[in-house]
Parts: sequence; structure tokens; C-alpha cells
Amino acid sequence: MKIPDTIYLYRITHIDNLDFILKSKVISCPNSDNCDPNFIGIGDSSLIQSRKSKQIPIDPNGDFSNYVAFYFGARSPMLYNIKNGFKGVTKRKSEDIIYLISSFEKVKENKSRFIFTDGHGYHNFSQFFNKEIDFKEVDWETVNLVKWDDTEDDPDRKRKKQAEFLIHNEVPISMIGVIVVYNENAKTKILTKLAENNIECNVVVKSNLYY
Repeated sequence: MKIPDTIYLYRITHIDNLDFILKSKVISCPNSDNCDPNFIGIGDSSLIQSRKSKQIPIDPNGDFSNYVAFYFGARSPMLYNIKNGFKGVTKRKSEDIIYLISSFEKVKENKSRFIFTDGHGYHNFSQFFNKEIDFKEVDWETVNLVKWDDTEDDPDRKRKKQAEFLIHNEVPISMIGVIVVYNENAKTKILTKLAENNIECNVVVKSNLYY
């Protein structure tokens, strides 16, 4: 599968985290001094801790806590765990999880430093890249799969589905082009938050991006 004309970047977060993001006007990496003191984590807490000790082997280096993490596709295995409360992850309602969507074009416009992987960033098989030419190393067909479980024909699908795009340090709110939500109730909440902070952003209901 060829590299998409537009490379979209998907970050999932708890809807209540949006208040701090809108006030500070940035999404900060986990080790930033500007982090939300009331941040609601939605992932695997033990994995998040482990990622802090994993070093990034290419420029701009550091570890995972120096980056704001996005996926290349929707319906990640982590979102599945969140929906079902699997693998020690806190179970949450779909309407409480939102997508903050950017694109590689916005990354270039903002001159953000970045790295990306060809699979789950913490997996030992995954490779790291920091040049646009290496997008060919991402399995774009697998990234966009709705069903991503490993098969006999492809026992590496789950890892490849979780290819990551990591933006160094912080992401200005201006780089978020769309906020995707599960239902109209979540959309109403977000439109209210945006209005309170005098920020404009497209808010779209797409329940098909959820489980």
C-alpha cells in the first residue's frame, strides 16, 4: 500500500483533559514542567512507566516521556482495552474518550521535531525513524485495519497496527485540526469547552472510530 497523500495523526485522551489543554493552548509531553496536575491517564499505567526508561535511539533522542504520542490510525488495541477494561486498564465509556487529530502537514508547518516507528514503540522489533522518506517503512494497510489481531498469515499485525508518531516536547493546540467524539452528547460538551476558551476547532461525531 502506498503512503497516503495526507498522513493523519490520532491521539486519544480523556475528555476532561481538554480543559487544561485549551487553557494552556498546548499538549505537553509527560515530563514537561507545564503538565496538567489533574491529568487523567487512560492507558496501561505500568507500560507508561516502562516507556519512561526506554531511550529513543535517534535524534532528537531522550525517552518516550519527552514526546507527545499519536497513532497513524484509529481503533487502536489500547482503545479496545479501555472500552473493555482489559489488561489492567481502567474501563471507560466511549463518550469519555476523544480523538485529537493532527496531520504530518501540520507537523511540517510548525517545524516540530519528531520520530516515528513501524510498530508499537515499546516493542523490541519496532524500528525508529525521523525522515519523511521512511514513511514507506510503515505498513499502511495494517495501520488502517479495523480487525488487527495476529493471524497465521501475519503474526505481527498487532504490533504494526500500533505504529506511533511522536512529536518532541509539545503540540500547540493550533496543530489539532479536528476533534472526533463518540456521540452528540460528547460533541456538545466539547463545543462548550471551546467556546469558553474562545478557540475554534472542528468537532465531528464518528462512532465508527470506536469499539
